[in-house]
Amino acid sequence: MSVLTPYNALLNALEQANLVQNELARIFHGRGHCYEGLEHINLDFYPPFLFLVSYQAIDEAELAALAEAIWQKVPEVEGKVEGLVFQQRAGRDTKNQVFYGELPQPHIIKEQGVQYQVDLLKHQNTGIFPDMYNGRAFVMENAKTKKVLNLFSYTCGFSLAAMQGGATSVVNMDMNNGVLKQGKINHKLNGFMKEVSFYPHDILKSFGKLKKTGPFDLVVIDPPSFQKGSFELTKDYQKILRRLPEIVNHDAQLLLCANSPDLSEQAFIALIAEHAGDDFIFNHRLENSQGFPEKDNDRNLKALVYKYKKPHEE
Repeated sequence: MSVLTPYNALLNALEQANLVQNELARIFHGRGHCYEGLEHINLDFYPPFLFLVSYQAIDEAELAALAEAIWQKVPEVEGKVEGLVFQQRAGRDTKNQVFYGELPQPHIIKEQGVQYQVDLLKHQNTGIFPDMYNGRAFVMENAKTKKVLNLFSYTCGFSLAAMQGGATSVVNMDMNNGVLKQGKINHKLNGFMKEVSFYPHDILKSFGKLKKTGPFDLVVIDPPSFQKGSFELTKDYQKILRRLPEIVNHDAQLLLCANSPDLSEQAFIALIAEHAGDDFIFNHRLENSQGFPEKDNDRNLKALVYKYKKPHEE
């Protein structure tokens, strides 16, 4: 058996990929556990580069053969591919290397008509999470004339989507000032600097600030599953849920997200009901974004849409 035989599904997906839109896309999603033996592998397109990620160590000779096989498929792909970057995320160590091509500097990509600056080499995360495509689409579709709050904002993708969708204003909050600085760069790229705020604060300690800047019509909460010393999803999410009535308007929409394999959809809904209360009404769960097949939807990203109804109001 060839060393590349286990990767046939990945190589076939690349061969069939249509990248002519020249936008961010997932080509192969092994992490969804739909492809036996490839649960550790994803392949994305960050135009004009392919971005191969492995969550376990790959032998150097095997990796070299895989990179070469991927590159040989490129001429058959519909779309412009100019290079390949590999990232190994095994344990705590993350190693990135360029196999083919020269990365653009700066590296600007597009998604849904919005520009993002990304980095495929310096950090574990690139600057945008491809699996949240449908979440950003939801915000874009529902933000018109809304006052928007984006908690755990990272590089402010939801804020960009909100402004693209016609939001009146957006408040971004994340305790990591570095990612907020990247968020500002993204907003400048798109000409979205008016009525956008960036607060480098610990959200759990900042509800006084949020009460002063609110109330909000659309709220997005997309926290990390675990952030050492600051946030643990199953322990700290409820602290935010309990304070939500203080910062939202009647009929406000909420996109409440959790990306933990240890929290099922029903457990997440129960958590929200227990701590936010009956005035927050569950509407629906967003479908998985295109290119993200999942064997078990309880283990992947959960993005739930809610509406807030103030007590005694119809």
